[in-house]
Amino acid sequence: MAPKRPSSSPGTSSGPPAKKMQRKSLTLAKKMEILSRYDQGQKTSIISHALGLGESTLGHVRDNAAKIQATVEAGSSRTLQRVAYSRSSAMERMEKMLATWIQHQNKTSIPVSSAIIQEKAKSLINDIEGNDRANTSFQASSGWFAKFKLRHGFHNIKMTGEAASADTESAKKFPEMLKKTLEEGQYSSKQVFNVDETSLYWKMPARTYIAQEEKTAPGFKASKDRLTLLLGTNAEGDCRLKPVLIYHSQNPRALKRYDRAFLPVHWYANKKGWMTGKIFSDYYKNKLHSELKAYCNKEGIPFKILLLVDIAPSHPASLENLSNIKLAFLPPNTTSLLQPCDQGLIQMFKSYYLRSTNEENKTLRDFWKNFTIKDAVTFIKQSWAEVPTKCLNGVWKKLCPQFVHSFKAFNVDDIVSKANKDTISYAQDLGLDEVEEEDIDQLLQSHRQELSNEDLLDIEAENKREREEAEATAAADKAEGGQTLTATVISEALGKIKEGFAMLEEHDPNVERSTTITRKLTEEEEEVDDPEAIGEEVEVDVPEEVDSTDEDGEGL
Repeated sequence: MAPKRPSSSPGTSSGPPAKKMQRKSLTLAKKMEILSRYDQGQKTSIISHALGLGESTLGHVRDNAAKIQATVEAGSSRTLQRVAYSRSSAMERMEKMLATWIQHQNKTSIPVSSAIIQEKAKSLINDIEGNDRANTSFQASSGWFAKFKLRHGFHNIKMTGEAASADTESAKKFPEMLKKTLEEGQYSSKQVFNVDETSLYWKMPARTYIAQEEKTAPGFKASKDRLTLLLGTNAEGDCRLKPVLIYHSQNPRALKRYDRAFLPVHWYANKKGWMTGKIFSDYYKNKLHSELKAYCNKEGIPFKILLLVDIAPSHPASLENLSNIKLAFLPPNTTSLLQPCDQGLIQMFKSYYLRSTNEENKTLRDFWKNFTIKDAVTFIKQSWAEVPTKCLNGVWKKLCPQFVHSFKAFNVDDIVSKANKDTISYAQDLGLDEVEEEDIDQLLQSHRQELSNEDLLDIEAENKREREEAEATAAADKAEGGQTLTATVISEALGKIKEGFAMLEEHDPNVERSTTITRKLTEEEEEVDDPEAIGEEVEVDVPEEVDSTDEDGEGL
């Protein structure tokens, strides 16, 4: 007897069952792309076809638009590519600040451990949320910490409580990867640059100086005025970039009669005297671009630059490459091991600066009483010019050893020690016999100050203010009919055009016609690149997605 056929419901096909669409985990960046398409008026069916996503998925993203936007604004560029779930904005803000703090600790060679980081996380969430904490369940557990490391790429921080060091494994691999990039791009040592920031307490003598002066002049207090400098050079060592100076006042009294354009530094100002994303972007797109173009013309080499920077809040990952300048980021947590400016160049500059401030034949009290920011600018120029070319070239030996001319003739410690001894000699001529080299080292090391929670909150507030100003300016331009054509807009527009032609090509029986149209579109895309204003595509190494649901997260 033949076996019975399986029963089927009325209207059900006897063919194979339809394949169930596999659920996809979307990054925040992808969700923002979906929301952007909705904002532009695209229909769900069009978005579904373009991105290969189900309409129910798209609707779910659209329904949670406000929550996704809040998460993105609080997070970092790295979490945009890794996090598939939106979380509370307080948690995103805390992790972004915590990552900034860890990077700063590493950059200034201050060791941290997992226990210290977890305590810092708890203190930050307390300060963010205040006394009325909405996230009382957050305990900075080992589970949260493990996923935090994945989200932000801190692979070298152990759970054993030992102090975290720089990421030596990444530091070993990156120079070879960079060498390959340089060879493929045919960059010479003259075309590879590095820039880095450092704080400078431009009017602060060492503690022994202060103690000595206060004994002889009651009521005298040495000023501890702070500014930020950005210094940079190329691997050849024959181009020291004009320093960038960020001060807390745009128009200090000592510079009222001077045109900022003719100062030996690029002058910027904000309330805290810190480098910000807005300042770095302006410098990168305008002043640095012009300076590097002039250098290449003078040297008779192609205007093609690779600029290496570390990962920092003031270096926006979203910053587009210019047509002549490609921006590349050092691996996270490798600054102290690889970044050329941190291999003795900044330390040497500060030693020369300190020595310069003691060369005047004046009493200490008279000197500091009359010392102004104008004098500091002059000494910054002199000290930067005094850093020898062999130093500017030699500091590249860890990152680009193939570009270093001599490994024997350059020793940072010897040069710094000599400058410090000269400083001690000048101090003793002023009657400060107790000043020793330890005091000078103490002054140089005093710049390694830890970022407090207040500092981190101030940085966040400054970045938010700049972002809101940029959005307000863009809205005003749009209202007035002004338009800004950027590489991002062009890329997005061409992408949509290509999608449309792909659909036509798929249904066009005349293959030659559709192929000709596609080829002409590609040629137009290559011609539209404006060398002064429009950037090229940036290749980003995006780690695989991480499902980050944990004690502090909630999935969409």
